Amino acid sequence: MYTRRTTFPMKPNNEDQVAAIANKYQNLLHDLPGHVGTVMFVDGDNFMSITTWDTQEHAEAVGATRDDAQRDLADLLAGAPSTTIVETVVHDVG
Repeated sequence: MYTRRTTFPMKPNNEDQVAAIANKYQNLLHDLPGHVGTVMFVDGDNFMSITTWDTQEHAEAVGATRDDAQRDLADLLAGAPSTTIVETVVHDVG
């Protein structure tokens, strides 16, 4: 499995708008091939998306979805998002 972490630097005080957009993308991600799980949250001035995928190829294929999210978040962003993809060491759902 592979974990994809995307950080979107946000302008302050936009949590409600970010949450609405996050809900849209959670549903889109859920239906993509290889999707295992998604966690999204706001940490200070950053919106974080952490997703788990069955293969590296599926984790990398989500790039277009991230670009769509960046366009939807454009008015709320304080900078460009950054993404890392790493092999998952532990995945525990319980």
